Amino acid sequence: MRPGARTLGAFPQILPLVVMAALLSSGRCSVFKTLGPGPPLLHEDFSLLRPEDFPGKIKQLEDISQNDKNMAVRTRAVFYIGLAHMHYKNPAPDYPKAVQYLDRYIALESARKDIDETVAWKSVVQALDNSLREQEKLAKTYAQLKQQYDRSNRNGESLAKVVENQKKEIERLRQTIKELDAVQQEIEKKRKGIKR
Repeated sequence: MRPGARTLGAFPQILPLVVMAALLSSGRCSVFKTLGPGPPLLHEDFSLLRPEDFPGKIKQLEDISQNDKNMAVRTRAVFYIGLAHMHYKNPAPDYPKAVQYLDRYIALESARKDIDETVAWKSVVQALDNSLREQEKLAKTYAQLKQQYDRSNRNGESLAKVVENQKKEIERLRQTIKELDAVQQEIEKKRKGIKR
């Protein structure tokens, strides 16, 4: 492998992460500009959360998305659930769920001007999820191929031992044939000696 080839192969997998990290920084994206009053949770900067806080925040957001009286707040909570599932600080990101929540948000909030940006987010997250799934498939395929390779090497070593044993057996049989030939020649000499 030529130098840098591994780095170039990893670039397509890293690019969506870099784009997502840039998008998720709160000042870069218009979808973070919360409209009107709402629960304090919808005004939080997720980049300030500790990784262990994400499961609790997701539960709180799910509660808001289902039970708040204001439809706009419930809709905004749906977006933030998607954001929490894909956030770079979340220790257990769930990109398929993030895509589901972004789809739901897009369906609920189709009149908003930031919908194009949200659709772009969804595309990036979907591409990242697809890349990670492909990477998992490739890792499994690699593990299977390595297992087959190791097995064939063991079989090759085993076959080499069989060949070596066969060579020894052939040599032993040649030696036995020589000895038997010598014995037969002696018997022939004695028989000729008896006839005289």
